[in-house]
Amino acid sequence: MPVVRTGPVRVSGYAIKIRRVVNAALRDLIKEKKVDTKKINQQISDLNAKIYQVLVDRFEIPKEAIANIVVDFDIEDSDLKINDITIEIYDRDDILSRNATNEVKKILGLMK
Repeated sequence: MPVVRTGPVRVSGYAIKIRRVVNAALRDLIKEKKVDTKKINQQISDLNAKIYQVLVDRFEIPKEAIANIVVDFDIEDSDLKINDITIEIYDRDDILSRNATNEVKKILGLMK
């Protein structure tokens, strides 16, 4: 039961990252021709479409937001079977960003 993580990635780029990490996790099975890569990649595309539907269409999460997606899956009869998925969204906090920037500038003597 492989578990793959995208790591921090912009919402606009999560789909490519999921495809890469799943294919990397299945590298040995792909080399041994135990899985049909076209079928697996179609199932990954379907998963990505469902994630997009929720993140962008339903919750209107900006494409600049950062996401970390963790997918727990198995391969059963050359099918991608999703056991669990976790999506963590990190959105920019302007107030916290400004305060942190100002504090570091004070420490570095960049503020007058």
